[in-house]
Amino acid sequence: MYSFSDGGTLPPMRLTIAADDREYPRLREFMDSACHQAGCSPGQRTRVQLVLEELFSNTVKYGRREAVPASVTITVDFEGRHPMTVHYEDDAPKHDAFGQSETDDDFKRSVTSRRVGGLGIVLVRELGKDVSYSWSGGKNRVTFSVALDTPRPMRPGK
Repeated sequence: MYSFSDGGTLPPMRLTIAADDREYPRLREFMDSACHQAGCSPGQRTRVQLVLEELFSNTVKYGRREAVPASVTITVDFEGRHPMTVHYEDDAPKHDAFGQSETDDDFKRSVTSRRVGGLGIVLVRELGKDVSYSWSGGKNRVTFSVALDTPRPMRPGK
């Protein structure tokens, strides 16, 4: 279990917003605050922001039911073996993009020769730790952790 210098843990933080482009500033402000509470490094903060913005942008683009935007709830826990665990859920139609498998050939292709879609999920898998997807209670749920030792993604050929 991860604990802070005073030996305690922080209570969870939660944000619920509409899946709307106008909510990006609130999403960023919320995650900046959570990352600050968890003591994330600038690199960790950037990775968390990239993962959440990818998930959120997919919900904004594809999560509408007719003209109604989906609702998104993000909960950050500060307990466990990592400084923070992020729980992202939306009430958009079921979509398990994580169930799609990537082959080694898919990863070796250039961005211009790949099929459309799927790169964001690769980003989420690479930048998050212990990433999981589930569908329950009519909600898509993605959970990921941010570890203190989360390495930078390696560039191909380096």
